[in-house]
Amino acid sequence: MTTDSSPLAEKWRLTMNAMLSEALQDFTGLLKQLLTNLLGNDADAWGNEFKKFLRKEPCWTNGDAKPQTALLPMSIVIDGDLNPKIPSGLYLTGEGTEHRKMGKITLEKRADGKLYANGKEVVRYLSSKQKDGKYIQGHKLHKELKDKQVLNACILDALLANTQLIPDEWRAGYTYFWGTIFCSAGGNLCVGDLCWRGDGWNWYCSWLAHDWNDLDPAASLAS
Repeated sequence: MTTDSSPLAEKWRLTMNAMLSEALQDFTGLLKQLLTNLLGNDADAWGNEFKKFLRKEPCWTNGDAKPQTALLPMSIVIDGDLNPKIPSGLYLTGEGTEHRKMGKITLEKRADGKLYANGKEVVRYLSSKQKDGKYIQGHKLHKELKDKQVLNACILDALLANTQLIPDEWRAGYTYFWGTIFCSAGGNLCVGDLCWRGDGWNWYCSWLAHDWNDLDPAASLAS
């Protein structure tokens, strides 16, 4: 039995892996919130109502207001030197792969609605060759970004796990994390991006052989 290694089959596998990852992230987020509520200040109330839910009984119907959901953290600390999650079928070894080390990073969403990394604003950078209806191939854009403080996929992973930190303005277009470059078994290079699907945040990988336009900014530290 042979495995179909055509570009179409590989794209299908990546899409299916992305869908599975999204489902697991949604489940993990719900489970995390449930545990937060069950262990919080209103643990007894949440515990009683959750037991009713498991017994398929009506819950939160006694006229009492629901306890306030615990606030999600608006600041987290991650290790930007660790390897990110590597999508199935991709690798971080091989010619052209890259993972920029970033050390300890404090990600913070401030009152202005913007994201900051170690106190510096995270901006969505566009090359001049991406603006005004122009396009630039991913390989060429990658070279242009060599001197930019682009963020790696560790931050992409952290934002997917803490979506409350993602600025609302990022819902437009795709935000790429060029600090990490993966490759396929065939040696094709790709970069991960964060995007809004209308019902939640998701991620994809795009091949560097493709073109980038003004909907494809790079997550970078402000200079």
